[in-house]
Amino acid sequence: MNRLSTSALLSGRQEATSIDKDPWLAVNLSMFFPGLGQWYGGKRIQGSIWALAQLSLIIFTLWSIFSPRGQIIAGLWSLLAIIVLYIVNIFHAHRAVYLARGDRNLEKIPRKRKNPWFAVFASRVLPGLGHLYGDRVIVGMIFLAVSMISLRLDDFFASLIFLTPAIGSIATYHAYHSFPREFHPHRNTYRSLLALMVAVTFGFGTLCNYFPDWLSRNLELFEIPSESMFPTLKIGDRVFVSESSGYYPQRGDIVVFHTPEKLKKLAPDAGEFFIKRVIALGGERVSLRQGKIYLNDRPLEKDYTPMPGQADFPPVVVPPGYLFVLGDNRSQSFDSRSWGFLPEDHLVGRAFKIYWPLDRVRSLLE
Repeated sequence: MNRLSTSALLSGRQEATSIDKDPWLAVNLSMFFPGLGQWYGGKRIQGSIWALAQLSLIIFTLWSIFSPRGQIIAGLWSLLAIIVLYIVNIFHAHRAVYLARGDRNLEKIPRKRKNPWFAVFASRVLPGLGHLYGDRVIVGMIFLAVSMISLRLDDFFASLIFLTPAIGSIATYHAYHSFPREFHPHRNTYRSLLALMVAVTFGFGTLCNYFPDWLSRNLELFEIPSESMFPTLKIGDRVFVSESSGYYPQRGDIVVFHTPEKLKKLAPDAGEFFIKRVIALGGERVSLRQGKIYLNDRPLEKDYTPMPGQADFPPVVVPPGYLFVLGDNRSQSFDSRSWGFLPEDHLVGRAFKIYWPLDRVRSLLE
């Protein structure tokens, strides 16, 4: 049995020389991650630089956008850099292998002598294109139609997130193996690599489809509708709210919560969500005297706001499983002073960052 390891293909240690290497295989490898195409072409140092640059940009982008102290605008520029680097890397991988072959008769885009790896590339861009390139018109149109339908089904049925990646993987595999034999003399040479490509294409596609759903279950986006949390939060500010079943609120946390029933009775037109700051936890005794907060009859060192107001509130003990919450704009806030304690099971999560507008980006963590 003729076996060809993936590591040998990428490192260039197989029997084939650089003359035998295919620029469009390099392109397909670099589409998975920058640098792989260069490694396949024997340019290990260049490949490592490309890979390290892309990985660094990805980490920096995620930190800038989602970290409480990261800057959104820096993350957006970094995201643009990721896209540019990814595209440039693909062209560079093709050029590196193309020049290494030194064949002036070799077409950069194979038209006269068609290339199965170009068909794979086209199929990864859009299922069916590779078949059309290989003159498999009917099959190509079928894959195109099915892929378009699957994209729509994904929007309506969350359980079908695997469907589009599966169609893309099947189209990629079939485009390679159904390619005309006169242009494809070494059909079985790269079958191990092709199998890996198909598996990674399916896995990565499924992950990309699942990521927005996972993100929506762990991160909520809210827009501030009132001035009750001014000056910490202004009308129109948009915040990230972290959702976690293991979250335990702490004093000073800014929390988003579902509107309690008592609040709904007092304000029938109240929205579905509120945002306030946690002041006292279950079991604590809280009161306000001339705007100053007292916990267990001791003044709270930190008011969390430059606008405490002058209102008094009689001492109350917060029941276990409940919270006492206030707005930072005390004189303009409809909070626990009016509708009572907040049940902890009403919490959505903790607001940790203003992400919009850009001139307001900052951490909400103490």
